Amino acid sequence: MGKQIENFFELKDVCRSAGLWYVGSFMSEFLDKRDWWENKETKERFIAYMHNEYEGIDSDVSGTRTRVNCVIRIIESGYVKDALNLVLQANDEKLGCVESKVNAQMVLDAFESGEYTE
Repeated sequence: MGKQIENFFELKDVCRSAGLWYVGSFMSEFLDKRDWWENKETKERFIAYMHNEYEGIDSDVSGTRTRVNCVIRIIESGYVKDALNLVLQANDEKLGCVESKVNAQMVLDAFESGEYTE
């Protein structure tokens, strides 16, 4: 487990580093594929998968690695719902991706229904 997020201000910084739109858009992918990134041996493959599957987000894999590590930190620190609520509260124009809010709400609904647990 990596460095834990200590407080809400740090959460906001981590979300900003990942890209708030990225957190909202891909959180379900991270939760669904947890076994891919929890294992050190398969984590690099997960990073490569995210980079290749969603081509054009980052010009090179190092940007994807940063985003992936930030989202993993959010999950491992137990701040998933807080991060998704930040997505929902974000200014649409600044967020730049309306689908991020739709996806964030779907994940929150999945927590509510018991499909996901923290």
